[in-house]
Amino acid sequence: MNKEKLKEILQIILDRLGDKRISWRLDGSANLLAQGISTDVNDLDIVTNEEGMNAFQEALKEFILQEYRSEELQAQTIEIELEGEDVEVHFYDDEKFQMLDKTKKVKWDGLELPCLPLEDAKKFYEMINRSEKVRLIEDNLKR
Repeated sequence: MNKEKLKEILQIILDRLGDKRISWRLDGSANLLAQGISTDVNDLDIVTNEEGMNAFQEALKEFILQEYRSEELQAQTIEIELEGEDVEVHFYDDEKFQMLDKTKKVKWDGLELPCLPLEDAKKFYEMINRSEKVRLIEDNLKR
């Protein structure tokens, strides 16, 4: 998805969540893009905890395509379609994958977004064996 569409979707999410005080963060390529890494974003991935999952389900209920539990990921996931694009919200059983305590606010294109810092994102990708993402982050951290 292009940056304008991503910004539009993130704005909808921020508006819908309003002033709810929940823990959540961007994940995947959108997290990297918001922190200055040039990468394609195919879908928007978000990580939250149980309280946050409930808030996302309520705030975006009319856009939910399906909800399921992945034993492989040990996570609950809701798949959402916003503005014709895929959004996935994950709640990992294991807090080491949530990494919500590492979240920092990042300003991107006029939005303030909760992101996983690049060093921590690199550790996350190492844990899930995504070597291409690890290399992408390493290359950008060297600059």
